[in-house]
Amino acid sequence: MMGMGSLTLNIMTLGGLALGIGLLIDNSIVMLENIFRPRVLGITDPEDASHRGSGEVSSAVVASTLTNLAAVVPFLLISGLAALIFRELILTISFAIIASLATALTLVPMLSAQLAKIQRSSHLARNPIVIAFNRGLARFTVGYRAVAGRAVRFRWLVLGAAFASLFGVVLLARGLGNEFLPSVDDGNVGVYMRMPPGTSPERTNEVAGRVEALVAEMPHVRHVFTTAGGFLFGGSTMQSGGRGSLSIQLAPASQRRDMPASLWVAQMQEKIEALGIPGAQIFVRPPRIRGLRTNISGSDVAVAIQGDELAELQRLGDEVMLRMRTVPGLEGVEPSTEEASPQLSIEIDRLRATDLGLDVAQVGQTVRTALDGTIVTRFTERNNEYDVRVRLPRESFTSPEDLGSIALFPGRDRPIYLRDVADVNLGTGPTTILRVNQNRQLRVTGDVNEEVASVGEVTAGVRAALADLELPDGYSLIYGGEEEALKENQRNLAIVTLLAIFLVFVVMAIQYESISDPLAIIFSIPLALVGVGLLLWITGTALSAPVLLGVILLAGIVVNNAILLVQYVEIARREKGLPVEQAVIEAGAVRLRPILMTTTTTVFGMLPLALGIGEGSELMQPLAIAVIGGLSVSTLLTLVVVPCAYLVVHGLADALKRLLIGGPRPATDLARTAGD
Repeated sequence: MMGMGSLTLNIMTLGGLALGIGLLIDNSIVMLENIFRPRVLGITDPEDASHRGSGEVSSAVVASTLTNLAAVVPFLLISGLAALIFRELILTISFAIIASLATALTLVPMLSAQLAKIQRSSHLARNPIVIAFNRGLARFTVGYRAVAGRAVRFRWLVLGAAFASLFGVVLLARGLGNEFLPSVDDGNVGVYMRMPPGTSPERTNEVAGRVEALVAEMPHVRHVFTTAGGFLFGGSTMQSGGRGSLSIQLAPASQRRDMPASLWVAQMQEKIEALGIPGAQIFVRPPRIRGLRTNISGSDVAVAIQGDELAELQRLGDEVMLRMRTVPGLEGVEPSTEEASPQLSIEIDRLRATDLGLDVAQVGQTVRTALDGTIVTRFTERNNEYDVRVRLPRESFTSPEDLGSIALFPGRDRPIYLRDVADVNLGTGPTTILRVNQNRQLRVTGDVNEEVASVGEVTAGVRAALADLELPDGYSLIYGGEEEALKENQRNLAIVTLLAIFLVFVVMAIQYESISDPLAIIFSIPLALVGVGLLLWITGTALSAPVLLGVILLAGIVVNNAILLVQYVEIARREKGLPVEQAVIEAGAVRLRPILMTTTTTVFGMLPLALGIGEGSELMQPLAIAVIGGLSVSTLLTLVVVPCAYLVVHGLADALKRLLIGGPRPATDLARTAGD
């Protein structure tokens, strides 16, 4: 399927396969456990047991698989950076789920029937560990029956406690911080230098050498590549005497567990600041995902000052920089423009120039020829051509006054000099002018050190620091950086989450030809958020796009256990004639084993990613943590809360039916629910 979808093996598809390992065997576990149960109850024919067991849960397996797919399909319909990044991961997981359904419906029942005919036994059932496990599970089942019996008698109280815990976890998760993507520690650290305007490349190289000496004192350094007097960008170079950079490659993260890249960056920045080089701006930046830009500025935090006057923009930019540098966790704060550089301005007296037969274009061309030269012809020698450039000697211009001696020839016998028609002044001017939508802007950017704070916390700190900044009329602040991607990501994924829940409900409503059962099953989705928020808070993981993607996956995964539970409730009521309260308790006890097995395999399948084992696992770690936390807690709550939700929903449905169409009150134990 990956080949048909033109997918390659990369960090996303491999991450999808790693996440799908636990999901692959869920359907097979449910099918095999239900085939095994009839044999324990006395059906000796393997084929008969296989037919009965598989037929009993086939609809539940199909429904659970369809809900998994319904939860992730909306993600493929949206646009944005999050959809672009995680598209291949979603497709890989979807392919794995489809393959697991085909295997569970065909291969597992057939192999179970055939292998059960083998007379030889491994005697594994006699193993003391297996015996102890089965006894422990039997005791747990007895205890569950007692707990479930009490819960259904106080069903409204149980539902209220469940939603109260959800509300508490939501409040707890508000302090987790926000980020678009977690940083990937590949050990590629950068040091960027910006010297005062007019600095020679030799001076920049000298400062770069001092920084190199500091890098040599730091641990875990493998390679250093230094550039002075300019910078490299892709395959091109740009000359700038006061610019320089160091590209540093650290040892793999597995060899420096005591020092992540963020901590290394913080310590290196302290050493550089201790140098105290006058006028130098030297910043250390943590590793970034190469080729991925989440915003226009390319930095974690960006504040743009918009206005008309360059001098006022520069003044406001300096004030913004001073305030931003006080925010904890924000490093490498710098403006988008360098300091004003020296420049010569030539102001032409247009009236006098016109009287002398000159225009601005002629004066400009003459000055250009004198300083830079003009190609007047080409000299050819054999197969080579050489430009012939005419200009005045460099040594003729050592001061602004020398420019005034440039002779202009307006067609008269007596030469006219530049000083006769223009004033030459020495001043300063901006090196760059940034415009966005035809408006002048000065952008102040910075990087977040996640060892200190998350992107969301730093962004909130920047807003607080600039809240009382007085802006003149016509000037405004525009907040950008990763916050742009965060807002777009949260908006898109919120829509996807709601659409996923709706599609899951629709799939179950079609499957059961009822609304009551899907409503009872839907109660398991909010319960998953309790586990998500709790485990994120315990591990200190910030909210990010992978976390929200994990919530979307959970919308399809956690309902699987509720589907198994509700499906057996219907069997117990329809085929065995059990009262509804006894049916929900019996369903929980019978489905306890497969629910625990599927949850355990999914959790253990995602555990390596949650532990951050392997290079590049930081990108998938929040997703795995969200799924493990949500699935673990929701499983325990589902076994208690979903039976209560089933009774409440069906009780309300029966009451509504009697209200609409009339009829006698059904003689069930639901008649006693009014006082609960």
